[in-house]
Amino acid sequence: MIDLALLTLIFVVLLTMVVLMFCRKHRQLRDAIVENGRQLQRHQQELAALYAGAAGVGSHLVRLENQIHGLTDRQEKQETHDPVAQNYHLAIDLVHQGASARQLVEQCGLLHEEAELLVRLHGPRLPE
Repeated sequence: MIDLALLTLIFVVLLTMVVLMFCRKHRQLRDAIVENGRQLQRHQQELAALYAGAAGVGSHLVRLENQIHGLTDRQEKQETHDPVAQNYHLAIDLVHQGASARQLVEQCGLLHEEAELLVRLHGPRLPE
């Protein structure tokens, strides 16, 4: 009878220890779930901020592209209506065809220094 009482006492003590271990583990898991929830919320907020920033950058890029297209169009219009620019384009085309600085002075009415510069910039490259 003492053996049965002793065994029952040992069983109750062991069962109590197991229940306490499970309670502690349950508390640790609950705390981990709460912390994971907080981290998830922070990450969701950061992601929302990134999405908002990306949308802002996208619209800014669209505005910049529109400005670039407008500037390009304006520049092309100015170049086609500007006689000086047309003169330089003609001179550059002549250089590409092999014209010399002297020919540019005669045909386009450029200064000799301007003609030399155009030949150097747009003429054939000399091997180094």
